[in-house]
Amino acid sequence: MNNEDTIISIATPMGTGAISVIRCSGSNVTEIMQHFFKKKFSPRRAYYADFKNKGVILDDVITIFYEAPKSYTGEDMLEIMCHGGPVVYQLIIDEILMLKSCRLAKAGEFSERAFLNNKMSLSQAESICALINSKTKAAALAARESLSGKITNDLFKADDFLLKIRVQVEALLDFSDEDIETEDIKLIAKNISNCKKEIKNIIEKLENNRLLFETSKMTVIGKPNTGKSSLINLLTEDDVSIVNQEAGTTRDVVSKLFSLNGMPITIYDTAGIRKTADLIEKEGVDRALKQAASSNIILYLYDARNGIDQEDLDIIENIRDVNTNILLAANKVDLMKTNERENSTKAKKETLMISIKEKINISELKDRIQKLLKFSVKNSSPGVYNIKNLKHLNKAFEEINTVEVSLGELELIAEKLKLAQRNVAMVLDNEDDDRVLSGIFSNFCIGK
Repeated sequence: MNNEDTIISIATPMGTGAISVIRCSGSNVTEIMQHFFKKKFSPRRAYYADFKNKGVILDDVITIFYEAPKSYTGEDMLEIMCHGGPVVYQLIIDEILMLKSCRLAKAGEFSERAFLNNKMSLSQAESICALINSKTKAAALAARESLSGKITNDLFKADDFLLKIRVQVEALLDFSDEDIETEDIKLIAKNISNCKKEIKNIIEKLENNRLLFETSKMTVIGKPNTGKSSLINLLTEDDVSIVNQEAGTTRDVVSKLFSLNGMPITIYDTAGIRKTADLIEKEGVDRALKQAASSNIILYLYDARNGIDQEDLDIIENIRDVNTNILLAANKVDLMKTNERENSTKAKKETLMISIKEKINISELKDRIQKLLKFSVKNSSPGVYNIKNLKHLNKAFEEINTVEVSLGELELIAEKLKLAQRNVAMVLDNEDDDRVLSGIFSNFCIGK
């Protein structure tokens, strides 16, 4: 990337609208103002002006100039608000690109320059990306919280906690065993326990954020007429799939994005799996199994009145070959007698007995879906947002979680705490072992 170039881009969605915003950033922003507006605007003030080239007015616009370093990128920036419509904004962009050292911005380059100019951390940059791509309100609020620095503040708190404990342990290592009070060891044990909880809470929050930021996939599979389409219509609160007593009404894979406690999930309704001579229906079955392979979880639905037969077991076994994260649910329990329902529940504890029609155990079903999604996402490759944080924080937790606090283990405790803090510090880019020495000496009397 050439930071000497001035980059230009449309900052609003492409297409027709009331206004379009064009963003410029770099050393040539002053030249852009002089060339097209014949003046340099005062920083952070909105101006109504004509965008001219060779005396011809191309559009009347609103402009705002941001002087470096007080801008989003840390460079000189100019935002031009013109009339909406691809012809107008493209005309203005084309004229600006005629100037020397001006070029179109690459994807994410404004934020990249902000990061390189220390206007934001990598974590904040990733939070902006998560905020822009949020599919639910909960995801947007979580990204906004991260962008405001809440998680970073929690990380600094854990880092300070570890530093405090390390200072305590290192100070005790200079004393003989006879000089160490029992209360000192108890205090260290208490602080380690609290620090462990703090790190665990941050890990859980980041893992939950992954569920909010990354759209999960859930496929509903089962034999015909088990209620798959009805379940999807219930969860999405929409008539997504055709519901009919005739078997084989779903031929293709039907999908719908919905929110489950703030988690964006794309749910897939598939063809009922059965032996069939119908080529179209057979193709639907093949697509259902392919969809299962690419999903986070599979919800296998069967008729509670019939129970799981050998055909169900064969289908489930085929699914397990491509995806082991399967939730079993038995539908239509409302049509069973009470004693039959109780006996069936006792016999198959891993299966959730539900009724889509009467909404029996639907809340429990949602809870199980959420738990399985957490398990699936936790054991999958994380997206860019959490690669660094989760990797190092899990290592930090592993180190501190194995600490056994005792008088004879002080040196081992000191080493484990050092490794734990090093991993937290790598997330914060705050790796500095001299802080421990400073902490020890700060406890000395003045003049010592």
